[in-house]
Amino acid sequence: MSEYVPIEVDIYPLMLNEKDDDNIKTKHDNYVKKHNKKIFVIFGVFYILWIVFYKRSLEGGKLEFIKRNLFKLSTLLIISFVFYSLCLWTIAFMKVRKRVKALLYIIMIISLVGAFHYDHGERFRFHGMYNFMVFCIFIVIFDTLSLIIYKWYTLVELNKFVKQICIFAFFISFISFFTLRRLESVWETGFLNKKIEDGENLCKVRRTIPWFDLLPVRQNIWTGSESCDRKEVFNAYFDSENENKFTIVDCPEDLPMSYAVLPETRTMNIKERKKTALRRSVNRRIDVSVFNYTEPVALPDVEAVLAKCGNHDKLVVRVAGRRVKPVKGPQPKDKLNILLIFIDAMSRPQFFRSLPKTQKKMEALHKSGKMHLNQFFRYGVVGFNTNPNSLGLFAGVRVTKGKSGLPIWEDYRNNGYVAGETNDQCEDWDSSYNHRAKVSYDHDLLAPFCLPEYHPRTGFPFGNFKGPYSILRRCLTGRYVHQYAVDYTKDFIKTYDGTNPWFFRTTFIEAHESTASVLKLIDGDLADLIGSLDDETLNRTAIFMVSDHGLHVGFRFLFSKQGFVEHKLPFLTTLIPERFLNDYPELRQNLDENEQKLISSFDIHATFKDLLNFDIKLEPHEKDNYGIKSMEISKVKVNKNAKRNNENPGRLDEWLEEKERLWKEDIDLQDNDFLSKRSQKQSKNSTVTIDAKEFKSVTIWGKSLLRKIENRKCEDVLIKKQDCVCN
Repeated sequence: MSEYVPIEVDIYPLMLNEKDDDNIKTKHDNYVKKHNKKIFVIFGVFYILWIVFYKRSLEGGKLEFIKRNLFKLSTLLIISFVFYSLCLWTIAFMKVRKRVKALLYIIMIISLVGAFHYDHGERFRFHGMYNFMVFCIFIVIFDTLSLIIYKWYTLVELNKFVKQICIFAFFISFISFFTLRRLESVWETGFLNKKIEDGENLCKVRRTIPWFDLLPVRQNIWTGSESCDRKEVFNAYFDSENENKFTIVDCPEDLPMSYAVLPETRTMNIKERKKTALRRSVNRRIDVSVFNYTEPVALPDVEAVLAKCGNHDKLVVRVAGRRVKPVKGPQPKDKLNILLIFIDAMSRPQFFRSLPKTQKKMEALHKSGKMHLNQFFRYGVVGFNTNPNSLGLFAGVRVTKGKSGLPIWEDYRNNGYVAGETNDQCEDWDSSYNHRAKVSYDHDLLAPFCLPEYHPRTGFPFGNFKGPYSILRRCLTGRYVHQYAVDYTKDFIKTYDGTNPWFFRTTFIEAHESTASVLKLIDGDLADLIGSLDDETLNRTAIFMVSDHGLHVGFRFLFSKQGFVEHKLPFLTTLIPERFLNDYPELRQNLDENEQKLISSFDIHATFKDLLNFDIKLEPHEKDNYGIKSMEISKVKVNKNAKRNNENPGRLDEWLEEKERLWKEDIDLQDNDFLSKRSQKQSKNSTVTIDAKEFKSVTIWGKSLLRKIENRKCEDVLIKKQDCVCN
């Protein structure tokens, strides 16, 4: 065995290695410090910029300001989101302790909460709630997507990641391309597979890529259940077997029972009915109309009651019997009933996206040969919101301070019809938009929709989470809000159909919310309403389903041309009895040809006037003999600076003299009768200069959809350039 000989080891290189490690560590620490300084500076810049741009996006004002600056405000909000996201990702790549990172993330969260508290309003002047919701949705969607892509990148090699991401992008693009091609075709398609046609003389509707139709139909899925079902503790109803007395049953004996009689709004004065005053008026009257329940009670002429059993409640509505005596003799064929279904803020494409059951029911009526269905692809808006569009539709007038028009249902009522309405929001149209409060209905149902469970009793009533613009389901005592309106409509028709001609307007607000997801909840009940009409009722009833404008809130409107175009294309379809059209086949031909013509709300109003006391030989303006035609107005040169007593040739001089005389005599100028026959004296090719303020007060005649309509331009139907949907 050999002798062990120790090997000498030189420790100097080891000492050098330790020194090198110390130097490397020192250099690394210095690098990290310098790097973090740069990162903190960058973070600080991003942080300041997100706050600055977010604050700039909160600028508010009146409606006109929002319309003018909508693109600017949206861009500022997107830029602020980009800088906020850069802040989050900058923190992620900082080489600092976890505690420091956690502190920075907490600061980001606190600053976001601070932005919410700084402005969480829901009005035009203060609209922070809408900004905050959009901002948070951007963070959830895009930052989550970015995080997924980053994690994907860290799990595979760079070359593999590039290949995989390219394959994934190609796959998504391939599917999206063919899906969008199909959606473009669907967007143009209406009832019975008819489409928007292109013609040499037709206005060309702007086509857009329907990107937002790639999103899920329900965009408010995060808000929870859509059902209003609940466990019922008791029941309440008007007992038809006991003299229609109001009855409460099945309430546990240990719970107190009471009921509140809801007031009728049609007899309230304008101060009680106008805007947000209506909810206060209704709830004040309810507060003094609460009674203890001990036995069935007779409530004659009461149409809505809120029953209570302890803390549980139930709303009961009905048409409380006849208020108009039956008309002797059969109803003439030419005297059609009118069922007007008005859905606020619903575009033509939105109808087909959200109401497929209603679509099928209306098509089935057409195919049955009982009704003739027509859709109007180029029905355009005359203004941005409900005010100008509904005034043209319901009264044939333009927005004029201090002026009002005659609502079409009141006109029908004055001519022997029974008139009724229901509106599933706490709003009276006549006082809110038409500046008057006369009794224009025989029956109306508004008060239930002012109850605090649905419509906030105090504060701003049009929020995102409660009230008529809510993105949540709309419930009232265990049922959808719209179901009460549908039941009341059915009851009204059942009460009067066959004995009296009638005009009924039922209004739904479910389309007026930013996610476009609530509207589909009315589909089944709306289809059931149309399907409940029997053959005899259909033979004497014209059905109009119409909106005032498309949706003007939400992502689709804010961030896409698709939403911009759809806002200008509201929905309009008619169902006219074949029995009526068989006597006037030229009307059927006119309706079919007019489907592709450009029309406005004034044309719809003229159609209602045409059906009232229908005369095939006379158009509406010839029967009533007042107002001025919209086509004449398109030839009028409006001069906002024109003075009342000069620069006004011919007819206008006589017009102003007549108006001054009527003012002196204190005569109501509502119908502008002084324009009746005088307009016929004016040459077709002449031009008149008038004061715009005076011009707006004129009652305007459109062209009835039952009559032949020529190809027209937007200015011919009083659609402003900025509101025109045509190229």
